[in-house]
Formats: sequence, C-alpha cells, structure tokens
Amino acid sequence: MTWSTFFCVTGVGHFTSAQAQASYLSLYDAAVAAIPGERESRDVSTTFGQVRVYRFGSAEGTPFVLLHGRGATSAMWEPNIPTLADTHTVYAIDSLGEPGRSVQTLPIRTSADQATWLTEVFDVLGIERAHVAGVSGGGWLTFNLAVHNPDRVATAALIEPAHVLARFSKKFLLGGLSLIPGVPQRYGDRFLAWVSGNPDPNLPMVRLLLEGMRNYRMQLPLPEYGRDDLLRNLKVPVLALLGGRTVPHNPLEATRRAQTLIPNNQTELWPEATHALSGEFPAQLNARLLKFADQA
Repeated sequence: MTWSTFFCVTGVGHFTSAQAQASYLSLYDAAVAAIPGERESRDVSTTFGQVRVYRFGSAEGTPFVLLHGRGATSAMWEPNIPTLADTHTVYAIDSLGEPGRSVQTLPIRTSADQATWLTEVFDVLGIERAHVAGVSGGGWLTFNLAVHNPDRVATAALIEPAHVLARFSKKFLLGGLSLIPGVPQRYGDRFLAWVSGNPDPNLPMVRLLLEGMRNYRMQLPLPEYGRDDLLRNLKVPVLALLGGRTVPHNPLEATRRAQTLIPNNQTELWPEATHALSGEFPAQLNARLLKFADQA
C-alpha cells in the first residue's frame, strides 16, 4: 500500500453533510475566537478556491506566514500567534482542500497547483516575501513553496514536516487506513491520538481536529517527496525541527538528510517532542522561530 491510498484528485474537498459542516464550523469559530489579540479575516480568491486568511499585528518588515498541520486549521497556532505578532505581522492561512473556512472549488492535482494557490494568496495580500513556517502537512506546503517559488520565501521553518525529510513509516501508513470512510470511528480516533502524542481528547483543538477528520473528505494529490535533488537545490535558509518521539517518520533519518542535503540549514532534534511538537513546546518554538527570522 502507498500514501496515495489516502488521496483522490477526482474532485474537491467537502463536508459529508450540511449538518456536519455547521457543527464543525461552530467548533472552529470558537477555537479561532480564542486566539488572543485583534485579528482581521479575509477570504482570498484563487484559481482553486477561496482561502481564509487571518492577519494579526501590524509591524513593518518581513511578515510570518503560518501553515497548519493536516486538518488542524489556523486555530492550531493559538499558542504561537500572540508572541510572534508582538514584533511581526502574522498571517495564518487555512489550507485549501482541508477542513476550515477555506472553500476548494477546483481539483488540486499537482504539487505545482499547491504552490500556485499559495502564491496567489501572497499576491493578493501584497506579501513579497515572508518567513514561512509550517507544521506537518503545512511543513510540506512550506517546502513545496520554497521549491517552486523560492523568491517569496525569506526563511522556511519545517516543523515535523510530512513526507519531506523522511518517508512515512509503514506503521503510520497502515494506521491511516482507520480514517477511511466506513471504518469505525474509534479506530481513527486512536490513530490520531497516537500520531499526536495522546493529548487530552477534551481539549478544544483536539475536538476540532477529530471532528474535521470525521466529517470532511479531503481530495488532494500525493505530496511530492523531498528527494535528494530537491533538498540540495533549496535556495532559502531552512530551520528543520524534528521530534525525537515522532511516529509518522524516522526522526534520525529526517535529521540526517536535512543536515547533509540542505545547503543552508539549522536542524535540531528535540528528544522529548512528538509529531505535535508545536503544541507541546510553544514557548520554545516561538523563541526559535523569532531567532531564526532575525538571523536571516
């Protein structure tokens, strides 16, 4: 079995029903509202759909663009945005084709398509270059943008990036079968808890993630693997942060490839972190992102 088992490019992402969508968006709106500080929201039209973007702060200089993990939405950045927004303008983006407030309208078929809609968001918002930080699937989107449009990326922070520095483990891929429609919900919930370091299921962010995975059907292309040649040719400074207890991939292999292949890299293995590194160590992550951006 391959990772492509979990992807379909024949249509667009959608909720399973209007009722499921309403229930999910109620949780979502509450989670976003809990992010401290003033925010502006905007729906940006792109080739592949309407993208929800939140802006925090108004500092001059190079902004941060934050790309969330698969199904986690912009709400996952609640522990990070206030600190980052003290010194930078921060844009948090709901990825197309995933649960959240973005609405996909055309199939996204290739890695180039993924880079296209994100670049179009930059264009509409007037973002010439940004410090782009992504977690898991957002880490892949960050890497993919740096591959296709490096001039728009001042720095790239790859936080437990998915399918970039190491391939998915067989155990992870097999466990992902629990998310296929028709499999009892409890198995999918256990899989997501295992991947996320077994967080409290009653936490609002965890509830949101579970609700989205249950009731939204993603139809996205296979993420292009971070081949050796792609990593060697990266033209942007890269901060790679890996969790020593992560399960989707081998963290030692990911660390080795980042350190040996990426020309301009700062790579760190955080021994106690899982794949949910950003939520487990928010203060440390905030400090590391700001330091890396200041060095660029």
